[in-house]
Amino acid sequence: MVADTHVGETLPDLPATVSAALGGCDLILHAGDITCMSVLERLGRIAPVVAVQGDHDRLAGIDLPRERVVVVRGRRIGLVHGRRSRAIETPAAALSLARRRAVLLGLHRHMRRRLGPVDMIVHGHLHMPVDTEVRGTRVFSPGAVYIPEERDVSERTGLKGRAYLRFRRGLTPDDRASAVGLIEVGPEGMRARRVLLRDVRPGHYGSGMDDPDAGGLPR
Repeated sequence: MVADTHVGETLPDLPATVSAALGGCDLILHAGDITCMSVLERLGRIAPVVAVQGDHDRLAGIDLPRERVVVVRGRRIGLVHGRRSRAIETPAAALSLARRRAVLLGLHRHMRRRLGPVDMIVHGHLHMPVDTEVRGTRVFSPGAVYIPEERDVSERTGLKGRAYLRFRRGLTPDDRASAVGLIEVGPEGMRARRVLLRDVRPGHYGSGMDDPDAGGLPR
């Protein structure tokens, strides 16, 4: 899976390491903020793509569903960007800032309610890795392809901008790195992991979403 490519808006093109990391996949999930439809065309040369709309996609005039549920080998995977309305996100950012928390308060519970009964939720929006569990459902985000740093958001104002900069400062170098995710679905369960794009060598990575030999429990 991939999220927050922001091609045409901030990145000139989809990095070649994205295609290398996802080579061999049977299905690609894009969790929003595509910002240029050429991204879906490029990814579609590797495997079928299921995508949802991010808040920057709306501004770019891209019209996609806000959430999707795909079924892979009987497992339900919910796909969502993760952006909530301003009325919800602004106070959540204020509370997160006050409590020195990275993830916006209530975000994953909100996703769980919207998507209903799923085995895994994958999302973007935060530009940071997430791997947690909410009410028995695994919630996973590898982070983003485009990684903004302070120079990119130096003109932001308000509580949300300050909360964003604060959690960015607290991330490790690996957590700030560009990444995609690989999800394996097998008879015994689902596994998901990050692939840092700086570590990708052509032909080195590749994992089928519907690999009959994939197995193991989430880790």
